[in-house]
Amino acid sequence: MKPDPKKPHDPYRLAKFVGLHAATGIVAGWVALLILLWTDIGGLGSLVARAERSEMATVMLAIGFGVSFGFVGITWGVLAVLPHEKD
Repeated sequence: MKPDPKKPHDPYRLAKFVGLHAATGIVAGWVALLILLWTDIGGLGSLVARAERSEMATVMLAIGFGVSFGFVGITWGVLAVLPHEKD
């Protein structure tokens, strides 16, 4: 596919693409964590609530879920969206 000479090249296209999909994944991870804590699936919510430093446990879980789901979001974007995206 030849680039369109009338359309200017966006040097930040890849960074925008990765940032958008990473942010989507991070938000999805935080929502999943919120659901797990709120519904107390597997006793996770009560375990965190009873912890001596429950705020620290919540932050550590949020970071872990955010990073994991963020990478899943980027991977989904590259494997599912990018091949079908039109320039």
